[in-house]
Amino acid sequence: MRRNFSSSFKHLIVLPLLLMLAVSLFMLPASAADEAPLVDLGAELESIKEKNAQTKTPAVGAQPAHNNEMHAATTANPAKTMDAHNASDHKAHWSYAGETAPRYWGELSPEFATCKSGKNQSPIDLRDVSALGTQGLASLDIVYKEVPLKIINNGHSLQVNYPLGSYIKVGGHRYELLQYHFHTPSEHYKEGFAYPMEMHLVHKDGDGNLAVMGVLFQEGETNPNLNGLLKRLPKEVGKQEIHNDLKLNPVNFIPANTEFYKYSGSLTTPPCSEGVYWMVFKQPIEASAEQIMKMNELMGENARPVQPMFSRDLLKSWSEPEENTQLYEFY
Repeated sequence: MRRNFSSSFKHLIVLPLLLMLAVSLFMLPASAADEAPLVDLGAELESIKEKNAQTKTPAVGAQPAHNNEMHAATTANPAKTMDAHNASDHKAHWSYAGETAPRYWGELSPEFATCKSGKNQSPIDLRDVSALGTQGLASLDIVYKEVPLKIINNGHSLQVNYPLGSYIKVGGHRYELLQYHFHTPSEHYKEGFAYPMEMHLVHKDGDGNLAVMGVLFQEGETNPNLNGLLKRLPKEVGKQEIHNDLKLNPVNFIPANTEFYKYSGSLTTPPCSEGVYWMVFKQPIEASAEQIMKMNELMGENARPVQPMFSRDLLKSWSEPEENTQLYEFY
């Protein structure tokens, strides 16, 4: 009898404890795996699964209902800003027209405030008269490899993603090529005028700092490298397509004259984070009117207006002593 009572007593104690444990496990917070995924800058997009679930947009110009644009950077650490931005406000919608056009970007989300308040924003108007000739401007070395084409219509631009291994060196400092994409018309102006198209080659160093090279396009001869892209346009928004039959080296888009303008700027898309090292080549390259038209038909008008210079200096990698202007040393 004593043994039976002891056994019953144990059951009376153990069962409530098991019940309390089950309740406490049920009330635990969701694991980190259940939270919104952080975006790796190299991929430049939110996860494809997330985009496919949130947008059915048939074309780039229509704009998906969330921010799937690439980069985010700050002077301190661009990669951390990117992670924080996408984790907290990755569904913020922006576009190039209407109530979510560039003039409203800074008001669409607290994460986009720099689009309105920033003093080092991009793009800008590149004018030789205000650019400072330099001596000792950091050298630029370009080392790109041919890899299978990875192309995606990201909802804001036509973009080609790149694996690690291709890079530039600016004054000996290495930046890995992440991707390149296009804007119609150009975002940077030259002497007060926009070109019909611009290409941005986006790079990042080991600390998350960004360096972007801009290439301007003018109407002229057919560009065979651009033809390769136009023949393999993505059929769906947000879905990367891989074409092993085309290994296109973006060095073919670099102009023969590699003189460039240099300035400190920002992303040209939300969250407009600053601290981006910009190099825009002085000499444009050519593409036919038909090629540029096809790119515009795909992307629409996807250029942010030029931004004020404020107290920044625009440098140029060449000097013109005959102009009788003061030369500055860049370091």
